[in-house]
Amino acid sequence: MTGTLPNWIERLLGVEAGPGEGTAWSLEHTWAWAPWITLLLVVFVIALVVMIYTRENRQTRNWFRMALAGVRLALVAIVLLMIAQFTLSLKRTGLPCVAVLVDDSASMSIVDRYDAKLRKKLEKQVKAAGLEELSRLNLAKALLTKHNGRLLSDIQRDYKLRVYFLTGVRPGRAADVEGLLEEIDSLEPTGQSSRLGAAVRTVLDDLRGTAPAAVVLLTDGINTDGPTLGEAAVHARRKGVPLFAVGLGDQRPVRDLKLSDLLVEDVVFVDDIVNFEFKLSGTGFQGRKVRVVLRRQGKPDVLAKLDATISAPRRPQQLRLPYRPKEGGEFRYTVEVEPLEGELQTDNNRQHRTVRVSKEEIRVLLVQAYPSFEFRYLRNLLTRDSTVQLRTVLQDADPEYTEQDTSALPVFPVKREELFENDVIILGDVNPALLSQSMMRNLAEFVDQPGRGGALVLIAGPDYMPSAYRDTPLARLMPLDINSVRYPAPGEPITEGFTVQPTELGLASPAMQLGDTAAENSDIWRNLPPLYWMLETPQLKPGVRVLAEHPTRLARDGRRLPIIFMQYVGAGKVLFHATDETWRWRWRTGDVFFARYWVQTIRYLSRSKLSEGGRSVSLTTDRREYRRGESVQLRARFADARLAPAEDDGVTVVLEHQGHKTRRIKLHRGSAARGMFEAVVSKPAMGSYHAWIANAAVEGQTPAADFTVVAPPGEFERVQMDSAALRRAAKRTKGGFYTPADADRLLDDLPEGRQVPVEPLPPKPLWNKWPLLLLFLMLLTAEWLLRKTGGMV
Repeated sequence: MTGTLPNWIERLLGVEAGPGEGTAWSLEHTWAWAPWITLLLVVFVIALVVMIYTRENRQTRNWFRMALAGVRLALVAIVLLMIAQFTLSLKRTGLPCVAVLVDDSASMSIVDRYDAKLRKKLEKQVKAAGLEELSRLNLAKALLTKHNGRLLSDIQRDYKLRVYFLTGVRPGRAADVEGLLEEIDSLEPTGQSSRLGAAVRTVLDDLRGTAPAAVVLLTDGINTDGPTLGEAAVHARRKGVPLFAVGLGDQRPVRDLKLSDLLVEDVVFVDDIVNFEFKLSGTGFQGRKVRVVLRRQGKPDVLAKLDATISAPRRPQQLRLPYRPKEGGEFRYTVEVEPLEGELQTDNNRQHRTVRVSKEEIRVLLVQAYPSFEFRYLRNLLTRDSTVQLRTVLQDADPEYTEQDTSALPVFPVKREELFENDVIILGDVNPALLSQSMMRNLAEFVDQPGRGGALVLIAGPDYMPSAYRDTPLARLMPLDINSVRYPAPGEPITEGFTVQPTELGLASPAMQLGDTAAENSDIWRNLPPLYWMLETPQLKPGVRVLAEHPTRLARDGRRLPIIFMQYVGAGKVLFHATDETWRWRWRTGDVFFARYWVQTIRYLSRSKLSEGGRSVSLTTDRREYRRGESVQLRARFADARLAPAEDDGVTVVLEHQGHKTRRIKLHRGSAARGMFEAVVSKPAMGSYHAWIANAAVEGQTPAADFTVVAPPGEFERVQMDSAALRRAAKRTKGGFYTPADADRLLDDLPEGRQVPVEPLPPKPLWNKWPLLLLFLMLLTAEWLLRKTGGMV
């Protein structure tokens, strides 16, 4: 048994207690028997005594006999108490402890922006304390020093006060409140890191003899290194110590816009759509509209612009800014989000990239069995385009046709070298019976041969493409299962048209940018003239990228039937059109959208030729230095996309970290770029890293990248008060959270705490005291008198 002695018993025992002191007691004994044996003994004695007195002199009343039994049991209890030698053990106790931890890190020098009403109130408190600037540390000083340090004085009256300062977790040197106030008044926010979680643990360990009744934190909640405040709260909860936090600073996010991860093709054609892809994020501007602009270095003119709305904080949105360069050359472009009022820093608002714009001609071979509308309009379009060097083959043409059309060839190229001179081959509804096996093998090698990687466009037709190629060398190039295709019923008129609907991947493809902005592009696709004839291709091969589909017709698996789709085959690309009616897009607009689609498609498919001679692959990270806890983005880019692996996870990177186990990481191909592979390394540990591509077949030095993971950010990397962390810590430990405006409630909410043992006092034996002997004699006398009265002697 334990407890605290009342004052009158302390005086009776002769125990002297000073101010704030008390006496804790406990009973000790020398009884050696096990508790269960002792319990059996007590039950046996009680039963024996009751049984004896029940049978003795039955002429007396029952209550009289039971009174005698009670006296006898009391005598037995006194005897057992003497045998057990019961002793009163005493300890002097002191006031419970309360620790006050004051944050003096550099972030406490920040002067926050507050609402006008709150600012006026806080300025009044700071000026009353003889301070000028409304910094976070001055707020802490004002709270502790106002009314001559009444808060600390009241704590010291009811508790043992211990004051600590965050930097170095150093305790206050003075023992009295006046000395502590002088020390607090001289504080300067000089700490270069905020180890708030570690400081709380250190305070608890420093007072490990007896846990404090509470820990009071005056801080902005920012933790830049070591254990988090949440981890410290778990430690405090185990010890039963509540945390009471006074949050200093503005909890609203710091206003900042950030543009990052800018991606763009290194080399493009003149008048191509160039997509500058980037991530945009912002804090403190949620819901605000911003403008992103593109400029050329040294030129103030805005080349392209994009309006965006800032989404939720810490959730970057992927955006795309399209631009059509009108002249050739090598240019350095800047993508910048225009600053908004209230931003603390604007250095992270922009990024730069260098792009080479080429005027190089593209060699195209267009092949068709008969002069369909698609063939005629496409031939006329490409003949007029100065960037395209066109050759055509029309299988059913008269011998005089080649004399009338300078682009026409009499037959399909027989020699491999002649075929390989082309960059893009467009194969329409071509009769395979007029192509030899060697021609088709050459065509297959044109696409998938390493180092060649040509582009092949297949246009479905009612007579031959693709069903007539089932058992030919070209069958393996096709991105569909030939046995699954279904043709429209021959001879039946098709009266219901459909509007081609681009997929999300298609809208991101450079080939399908019919407008100059994303909104304009989507609107144009929605309003294009309808097409009628289409080939149903319900089963595609694995890895096929669907760029456009039918708006309503579905395959058996519930997916929309594809209209335009592409597949990487070996080192090349194969694009398949399930319709030969794109010429209908000319209705009422002429060649505008028909030409834009086909020219962009041909340029997109032939971009690899711009990188010829540059057979390199580069491995990069988005930064060279990372903070602990950040993720690293690895990116492999093949300058010549034809050298990229056909598999979507075909690039493996070896990540070396000195003194640790080597890791192998699979990079995955990007959504639309054949030569781009990416992966994210989640939160690597601190240290230096060396990454290199393990399986890229490239000449020269192995592509590699180095990066470093360093200590957490400095004090001003994150400056808003972390009220969420402070509230969670207070709730987890059953403490409280306050602001400078309501900190006066803190003292009333502090728990009483447990008295702290200070020193042991001499024990007080109970078994050999004369009052106990006197009680024993009195009980014996009382029993004899009762027996005499009841005639039981």
